[in-house]
Amino acid sequence: MKSAWQVRAGRQGERDQEALAEGLAIVGWGGVPALGGFGSKDALEAGLRECYPQRSNYVVGNWAGQLWRFYREMSEGDLVVMPLKNVRQFAIGEITGSYHYRPDAAPDCRHARPVRWLRTGIAPGEFEPDLRGSLGSLLTVCRLSRHEAARRIGEVAAGRADPGWQHAAASLDPDATQADLWEAVETGAAPVKLTVRDLLALWSYRRRTATSLVTVQSELAEHGVTTKPPFTTARMDAVVELVPIADEPGTADSAADPPEVDALDDLPTKWTVRAVLPEKPAIEAVTAGKPLATAVTLMLAKNYSQLAVVDEDGFYVGAVSWESIGKARLTNPEPTLRDATTQVRVIDFDDELFAQIDEIYRRGYVFVRGEDRRRLIGVVTANDLARQFGTLARPFSLLEEAELRIRRHTRRCLPEEVIERATPKWASNPTFGSYVRMLELPERFELLNWPLDHETFLDLLTKAKNIRNELMHFSGEEVPEQDLAAIEGFCATIKAVDQ
Repeated sequence: MKSAWQVRAGRQGERDQEALAEGLAIVGWGGVPALGGFGSKDALEAGLRECYPQRSNYVVGNWAGQLWRFYREMSEGDLVVMPLKNVRQFAIGEITGSYHYRPDAAPDCRHARPVRWLRTGIAPGEFEPDLRGSLGSLLTVCRLSRHEAARRIGEVAAGRADPGWQHAAASLDPDATQADLWEAVETGAAPVKLTVRDLLALWSYRRRTATSLVTVQSELAEHGVTTKPPFTTARMDAVVELVPIADEPGTADSAADPPEVDALDDLPTKWTVRAVLPEKPAIEAVTAGKPLATAVTLMLAKNYSQLAVVDEDGFYVGAVSWESIGKARLTNPEPTLRDATTQVRVIDFDDELFAQIDEIYRRGYVFVRGEDRRRLIGVVTANDLARQFGTLARPFSLLEEAELRIRRHTRRCLPEEVIERATPKWASNPTFGSYVRMLELPERFELLNWPLDHETFLDLLTKAKNIRNELMHFSGEEVPEQDLAAIEGFCATIKAVDQ
């Protein structure tokens, strides 16, 4: 099957004109001899280590991977996308032959693959946002495989529009509007399925926030539509089906029947590191090879306890901190930045947060990589954890208290079979959603013998359920004041009647 690759022509596009003129894809690494002399990726990595002894093992390993892909993994017939740096455009070509070494070319233009350029001068806007994001990789050589990239790049190379990507299980056209959505659900000719990400995009939202959830949920409800599984808890790229509320499984028979959940894998299961990162995370770094005074000055000016140390390509090398500087000065009165550089753990933004707590408290901090798994996007410190957990603890503790009180009282007052029918199969106890379904019938609410207005209580319970679901998205955002007030009011109401 044809693959697609991005091959950059230098950080500033210094090789792109030669590549276009001579029908080549060209990479740098001018200090590396012909790649044909290396029989394996390990041998290539060892050779790179000899050529660049000052580089870290991580960087050398990364470079070896890129060159090996260029040398052995790219195949004749594969597509190549080359960013044209100075004009902010792209060129697309087809590989027509194997790797060759050009000893008479300039040092940074010797490693090449023959390419038949199919189209040049392609504006970034010709690629859909997801594919354009993949083309933002900082690597010189990288495979483009996400969301059927090869097929879509082939379409653009032929002068046609990027057809975009749609989950295999989705049924709604990616270009559909809200009006198309309502019409498709109303006609009921076929199941209406789309990803959570695409559903939010119909309202121009890119993520789940208090505002986006309220807006989308409200408009779905106004049109008598719901999703299964709930789009509020499914993964962003999971497919949900839109169904009329009256036709949701179980509602025609009994209001106590819970909506079906198609896959437990679509439910969030862990706190991730992103929960303690700001909405727009940033990392302060110093380039390896700079004087130690540069790091010291930055740390003093920014009031930082540590800085990331990166190479010229922005890849992680290590860290420098007041502690590491102090230790370096014990053995050398005038240490260099390299002397004071130490290694700390680097984790991914979607790693499980709790698994990192011991390391964060032991070391004091860890660095965080972004979605590309290469670039650092932030740092998480012990203070970040303490502050974030303190912010989140109160709403969770209030909701837990309210839920425990409702659970205890319903078990006292309601028939066991009613509780069992409302409890999801994947849960050992009823959820807030279960209690909404369980108590929406006035005759069941009356069994609780609480001196409360049924409609008002159900409204409070529904709001608590929605807020609780939002908290479980692990977004790290502070609970809005109005939501916290709603939680506090709901908990106070339950405590007043549950004696």
